[in-house]
Amino acid sequence: MKTLARGLLVVLILALSASVAAAQSHRGMGRAAGKVTDESGKPLEGVVVKLELPGAGSMEVKTDKKGEWAAGGLARGQWQIDFGLPTYQTRRISVSVAELTRTPAIEIVLKRDEPSVVRVEVERASALVKQQKWAEARAIYQALIEQHPNYTGVYPFLAQTYYAEKNYDEAIRYLKIAVEKDPGDQTNKMLLANVLMETNRLDEGRQIMDTVDDSQIKDPAVFVNIGIGLMNKNKADEALPYFEKAVKQFPDKGDGYYYRALVRLQKGDTEGTKADLKKFLELSPDAPEAAAAKKALEQIK
Repeated sequence: MKTLARGLLVVLILALSASVAAAQSHRGMGRAAGKVTDESGKPLEGVVVKLELPGAGSMEVKTDKKGEWAAGGLARGQWQIDFGLPTYQTRRISVSVAELTRTPAIEIVLKRDEPSVVRVEVERASALVKQQKWAEARAIYQALIEQHPNYTGVYPFLAQTYYAEKNYDEAIRYLKIAVEKDPGDQTNKMLLANVLMETNRLDEGRQIMDTVDDSQIKDPAVFVNIGIGLMNKNKADEALPYFEKAVKQFPDKGDGYYYRALVRLQKGDTEGTKADLKKFLELSPDAPEAAAAKKALEQIK
């Protein structure tokens, strides 16, 4: 029994030694080091440098304030090295490491990841918009236009800051740029048409509306808001088609029915008015306009 026990112990020791050796097979006497900068040559701190010897193991280090990094104790072999930093494009290189000779310093330049940078800046500007800090938000949007001219999504946001300040000419200018740069965006067209009509440029607004693919509109408020703008200018007949579109395209939303009811009431269509008000109350019983709708139903004969 003692002989058997000693034999099992030897087997276990050998197995353990093999597993330890496998786990440490990426360890050796080699070394790799280098520096990471951005495109302007500025050192990048905090870049994660992941070194991996395929099938053997890996390790990570980070760059310091000078953008420099170093990794020692590397086994001989062809190492894959990844360089990663938020808002920058990840880079991967392959480096041959020897244990008896020095590996040349590795100089890496990371390029900005434009979508990430834009996203971070847009979120920062959006926070300012919520605080109604229009000028500060606008400064961020304008900087994005200068630094990332291919990103066209910023123009409607910029227009929003001018609209909030009632600088409608500038709002229209930037919405027109948005439509010009991305003519397939139906929402931008509707926003532009809405502002044009609101500022009494009705013909120009209607011309824009004629180019809109209604099927691409995802929110009935787009139609309803234009209709309300026309109603406020005593143009109920011109507003009606927009409420009709809202009802047709979004039959399960109440707003289109409510405002169509107001137009029908002006035109003396009492049956149509009652039908729309009832449908509105069915779909939106808790809406702010619900009380007015109920009162109107009681008074309509």
